[in-house]
Amino acid sequence: MLQDGNHQRQGSEDPVPVDLRVLASTHRDLKEAIAEKEFREDLYFRLSVVTIDLPALNERSEDIPDLVRYFIRRYAPDLKIEDPSIQSEAIGFLQTQAWPGNVRELENAVRQALVLARPFPVSLDHVKQATARVRRPGLLADQTHAAYVANLLTRAEQGEIEDAYWRMIEELEPELFTQAIRRAGGNQAKAARWLGITRLKMREQLRQTGLLPGRDRPDG
Repeated sequence: MLQDGNHQRQGSEDPVPVDLRVLASTHRDLKEAIAEKEFREDLYFRLSVVTIDLPALNERSEDIPDLVRYFIRRYAPDLKIEDPSIQSEAIGFLQTQAWPGNVRELENAVRQALVLARPFPVSLDHVKQATARVRRPGLLADQTHAAYVANLLTRAEQGEIEDAYWRMIEELEPELFTQAIRRAGGNQAKAARWLGITRLKMREQLRQTGLLPGRDRPDG
């Protein structure tokens, strides 16, 4: 058992000592998951020896400048930008955004802004364009599925994005949950039933998209 500092190889009866630590992360509320019978209580207590609660990005805007500079240094070499920089007004704008997609959404916006700005410093206009593209790139009311996919693949082909599949999930999933909860009149149980997911999953997604109030609405 790992808790004893040993493991046993398959087919062997001799324990082998190991020196390791297990790190686990999740965006789910595990206590709610236990109540919903979706997570083992004994496993929770084995993992939760030391816990760190990391707030959503919109609750720690003071971290955004450092994250932005990190992503700029990370992606500038790939885009062949020798001396990347960003204007203070641009960082200030990024700090005012909600970021329902958390750090990953910020990362995508910074990379998009670098693409738009190169080889010049990233300006306020660049980050405004980038955040708009990241959140709703080409999602027009009259756009067909085929046109949306073609637009996404064109952006990947041009080097603007490298994760077309996950970008599609990030862009369409919030809209799915937004429309579902609105059609259900705020009834989480009904919306979850339509989507074929649990109420716990529904609440988690609503929190991430900023559609859940401070206290959960009662399910009707």
